[in-house]
Amino acid sequence: MSRFAELLQRGITLEDLTGLVQWALARLGRDWKRITILALVGGLVGLGGLILKPAKYKATMMIAVEEGETSGWQNLLAQFGLDVGGLNPGGIFEGESLVQLFSTRYMVERSLMDKAYLNGDSILLVNYLYPYTEWGEDSEFANVVFPDHRADFTPLHDSLLLEIKGHVTSGILDVYKPDKKLSLINVNVIHQDKHFAKAFTEAIVANTLDYFLESITEKARGNLEVLRAQRDSAKAEMTKALVANASAYDNVVNPLFQSGQIDQYESFVNLQVANALYVEISKNLTLAEIGLRKQTPLIQVVERPNFPLQRSGYEWWQWLLFGSVVGTAFGVYQALFRKS
Repeated sequence: MSRFAELLQRGITLEDLTGLVQWALARLGRDWKRITILALVGGLVGLGGLILKPAKYKATMMIAVEEGETSGWQNLLAQFGLDVGGLNPGGIFEGESLVQLFSTRYMVERSLMDKAYLNGDSILLVNYLYPYTEWGEDSEFANVVFPDHRADFTPLHDSLLLEIKGHVTSGILDVYKPDKKLSLINVNVIHQDKHFAKAFTEAIVANTLDYFLESITEKARGNLEVLRAQRDSAKAEMTKALVANASAYDNVVNPLFQSGQIDQYESFVNLQVANALYVEISKNLTLAEIGLRKQTPLIQVVERPNFPLQRSGYEWWQWLLFGSVVGTAFGVYQALFRKS
């Protein structure tokens, strides 16, 4: 048992403390070479942490999405028989549900199948990410390449894409609302390749917001297409009535005979009906277009991921310092507690 351990067991007086300090300094001075070597070795081992856990980059995109209930304009449209549902009808994708939409399988896989210009080449994001995954590092699956179109996938491609989706949602993609009271959403992608982090952030946001807008305005766009088709039909009928009315006027031989003007009166009535129908449908179409614009939520990109990206993880000198401290501590422990 070392002297230091013995003193700890029986208690330390002031005189013992002075002697202990002198003894410890003498032991440390005697073993300074060993301590220095252990500190250097620890530093080198610490640098090895860069290989096991390399520094990563965080690409952040902050978006603001308009939320809210419907207002008075829906009542105006309802008077004309138009129901566009209002902003975010039924409360779909409201609050946290919109945040969760970013991490769904459909959104992640759809974004991974996007192409990006990386390292001087246009490449699918899934093919760029694949070598960084455990399956890409496996010799059995290392040579797998994903085709450009999902229709060309094999069962192996489908299975691997599902696994990569889990890899993305568990360790790469992080979506959250920084403040529950605000309509702000942070989309973070953390990866050791800064180019992939930036490209995937932009892809997942673009795909998710496109799907969000399509879903929110689907009913209003459907009503709009129906009204456009009805307007085109009404315009065709009005044109036909104009031609028929002109022909009826041309066919009147003697305007003194009322029986000869029956076709003229009938064509005129048809023209008036067709014109009124066309005007009414055009009015409803204009209101529907206004409703669609009002129903489409405002989405504002507050912050984009631009280089240089924020680094996450330890710097090389931090790994070196940590390893050196651990090595030094181990050397000091050996010097003080090692049996003489």
